[in-house]
Amino acid sequence: MGHWSENLVDDLARQVGGNPDPEELRRVLRKSAEEIETLSGRTFDPVRRSTTVFETNGLPFIDVPNMHMGSMETADTVWQVPDPVRPEFAAALQVHALVYPSPTARSVADGLGFAGQLVARAARQGALTRDYVIEWLGTFVGYEERKDLFRRVMNSNTRFNVPVIGEAVGGWWIQVTRRLVWITHETQNDGTLVEPLFDRSADDNWIPLAAAEPTLIVAPMTKQPADWAFTARIWPEGAQPPKNRPWRRLASAIHGFGIPTITIDDNSTPYELACQVVLKAYWHRYLRGDEPALRNVVALAYPKQVELIHRKTDAPDLGSAAAMLLEQLIQPGFDPAQGAELTRRYVRRKASIVVMEHHKRESPQRYPWTQLGISERRYYKLLPLFAQKVNGRYQVDYDDIVTRMRDHLDGKDQSREVRAAALDLLQQRGFSHAAARKWMQRHQPEEALDAWPRGPRPQPE
Repeated sequence: MGHWSENLVDDLARQVGGNPDPEELRRVLRKSAEEIETLSGRTFDPVRRSTTVFETNGLPFIDVPNMHMGSMETADTVWQVPDPVRPEFAAALQVHALVYPSPTARSVADGLGFAGQLVARAARQGALTRDYVIEWLGTFVGYEERKDLFRRVMNSNTRFNVPVIGEAVGGWWIQVTRRLVWITHETQNDGTLVEPLFDRSADDNWIPLAAAEPTLIVAPMTKQPADWAFTARIWPEGAQPPKNRPWRRLASAIHGFGIPTITIDDNSTPYELACQVVLKAYWHRYLRGDEPALRNVVALAYPKQVELIHRKTDAPDLGSAAAMLLEQLIQPGFDPAQGAELTRRYVRRKASIVVMEHHKRESPQRYPWTQLGISERRYYKLLPLFAQKVNGRYQVDYDDIVTRMRDHLDGKDQSREVRAAALDLLQQRGFSHAAARKWMQRHQPEEALDAWPRGPRPQPE
């Protein structure tokens, strides 16, 4: 059975038209499909049954991105946890009962915020790096046991997870793991990024063992077994996902069918990570839009941007300023392929847009396009005619630009009026509308005074 993207060859050929090469279409579709799977964190192959061995090393949950609810053989000690957004899928498997269930739990947004802060702490401690995985294997797996472990991991149906985080906070269980993967030419792409644990040596004596991207699972501890779970992928600094696809076109599909992706780097703060997790949960429909925590986490994660909006606009308080920033962040959301730094830059840009839009509404006379009576879009299309770029920015004297641009627009209007008058004159003299338009394309408007259609001209009285 081929890749699912091959089923789209005929549809793509009809859209392209002509007689395209089917093999080239398959190659393009396969490449695009792999990039989409990487961004979404799951594959879209037809449903199939398989046998999988899970080794969780004491943690109660394990991620199962493509498992359908009800597809698992009955087991008294393993439970499928339904995905709250796509209930036909299992978000995770619970393989151990919770040791200390909690009678109550904080809100979903609070639980996700706690998870983001724990991920930030783990990153600062180096627990998301390959060195941590190697150290864990050296500490908890003996030399002889290690050989047996490698043999088990060589089987692609074995999911061996290295625990990174396993904590209960506010009635929520939060865990992060990394799955060991044995890399060969036959290893199938399941949409996850992997990091080789060992560098290639000069003599090519290399152990092809890798660790998959860290996986976050958050579940309430109020029920046994759990009936709700949130899973997310974590892309540390240095991850190399595909970047040549326009995020705006993919955002709705990834948010609708993909697994949330959290990006992190050395400059990420705990509040930034908490904000990312909560916003990703909202974009992927795990949270409602009226959740008060949305603007709260934005205010905590980006205080400078919220303060800027509060200072430059009429926002009555910081909460309102955070809500204004949140409106800009709703769509299309953060592109995980761009990394954590570009996410911060994206937020700074959106804060500037909030301030700029406020000034446009409150003080329109301060902008040159409003003084000229044209749209902002048309102003920037005309600007290259009157100003030069230096180091990527236009050098503009606004008073001079407005004067010159107004003269240009007045000249355009006058020319348009002259052409309209000439067109009317030609039609009055017997030209059809089409013939008059063609004549105008070949002559100057002033020549219309002496223009007549072919045939005898009327004699002057």
